[in-house]
Amino acid sequence: MLVNRYLLRRGKFASTIGALMLCASGCAPSGDETRVQGAKATEVGGAKATVMGGAKATEVGGAKATEANANKTGVKTLDVKDLLVLVDKTLEFNRDSRLLSVERNAAWQVAHGAVAYGEDLKLVVGDQTLDALDYLFSGGEMRGWELTAGDTLPSTGRPSVNAYVEAGSYVGQGHVDQFLGYLSQTGLPRTTQVKVGDQSVTIEDWARTAQYQVPNNPYREYSWTLIALTNYFPDEVTWKGADGKDWTLEPIVEFEAKQDIGNSPCGGMHRLMGLAHSVRYWKKRGEGFRGGWALAQNTVQDAIATCRKFQNSDGTFSANYTVRPGTSSDLSTRIGTTGHTLEFLAYALEPKELQEEWVGRSVRRLCELLDVASEVELECGGLYHGLAGLRIYRERVSESLAGGGQQ
Repeated sequence: MLVNRYLLRRGKFASTIGALMLCASGCAPSGDETRVQGAKATEVGGAKATVMGGAKATEVGGAKATEANANKTGVKTLDVKDLLVLVDKTLEFNRDSRLLSVERNAAWQVAHGAVAYGEDLKLVVGDQTLDALDYLFSGGEMRGWELTAGDTLPSTGRPSVNAYVEAGSYVGQGHVDQFLGYLSQTGLPRTTQVKVGDQSVTIEDWARTAQYQVPNNPYREYSWTLIALTNYFPDEVTWKGADGKDWTLEPIVEFEAKQDIGNSPCGGMHRLMGLAHSVRYWKKRGEGFRGGWALAQNTVQDAIATCRKFQNSDGTFSANYTVRPGTSSDLSTRIGTTGHTLEFLAYALEPKELQEEWVGRSVRRLCELLDVASEVELECGGLYHGLAGLRIYRERVSESLAGGGQQ
């Protein structure tokens, strides 16, 4: 019998505060050594960030974006193709200028960066700049990257993969299946090899373990599990769990849809992403929305309507997510809340809906805010979820413009 792979890790890292500081200081523009020496410290929304003294904002889309002129810019002046050019420049700038480091960062930041950049994410290791995922998958060491090979899976005869959970961590995996859920959005094939100790396992081994261990989830939180299972096993409906029972996704989806979205992590946007993945998975099956599936679909549609209703006049989304309207003077908060919300919408909306003016305004505004923050260290979670939203938006709109259907 497989042991429960979900272990709450205590005392391994200095403190939650230390982890938060690592996260906040982790996503800095490149050229950090030069930037820190003689740098001017400025308060950004109450959190001290390090900025180059007198640094000029990067030009994005052919015009310098500043707080002064950004509010005057409306998406109506751009067509969708122009907006895609702006998105490309924003993604490229943040990929190339914000480099993660194995010395300074942790696996939590890499996993988030992978959602935005997949195999293109870079990692500084010593005096080399490497492909971040290749480094980890080939056995590279990094704080928070804790995988072990476990007992044999009954369904495949292959080893299981234990991915340890430190609830709420900003160093290691903070939620069940968080890393796997993020990796499932990168397009990595299930056959991808991952070195774990002296063994070589695959992404599929990891995903099959997540599937098998659904009954043993001690936190009753399935957001990232749903993302992983719908991405890696889109044609499967039932499987045998560790409790010996036959499982389907519907009871998990129904459970998630009944939770308090507003009190969930990051305003419920991760829970909504899990539900949005599930709704798309079920829609492709063409079996109709009833029971838990209907509840999930209604939850997603209600959230979309609320995000639009609470959208701020400048294009940002509410700093209070779907709870109530609101904005923030904190630049990092505005990027984080708008970025998380855009990521959900970019996946949940239909391609034609993504081309509507209200969505375009949020895309434009997020690009402008990221440009304003081009010399500022940002919290990695909000940063990379926002960049992931831009990536998903670009991919789905581009495919739609090319006549690629409704994915």
